[in-house]
Amino acid sequence: MRDKSRYICFKVEGGKDFKREDLVKAIWNSAIDFLGEFGASEMGLWVKEYDESKGYGIIESNIKSLHKAIFILSLTKSVGKEKVNILPLYVSGTIKGLERNIKSNVN
Repeated sequence: MRDKSRYICFKVEGGKDFKREDLVKAIWNSAIDFLGEFGASEMGLWVKEYDESKGYGIIESNIKSLHKAIFILSLTKSVGKEKVNILPLYVSGTIKGLERNIKSNVN
């Protein structure tokens, strides 16, 4: 049986000169530094979407590792050479639910 997933909407504040791939690498490096390779691989962590122009994104994590995923976003302080602050905003069981929440609460 598959683990249930949760989706976390986040906002990147700070540096603007990086691509989605750089963000993915930075988040994974934070996860590996905090949990080790085995722990990071068990989280089911996946960057689903990232809008470079607005700085908003969505990551997926299994439900057992939700709090770790939120903490890892907060631990990520640089992407490439850019200093950033990643703020977890909303959590939902579906991407559609997250998008509804974003549209009603984010400018």
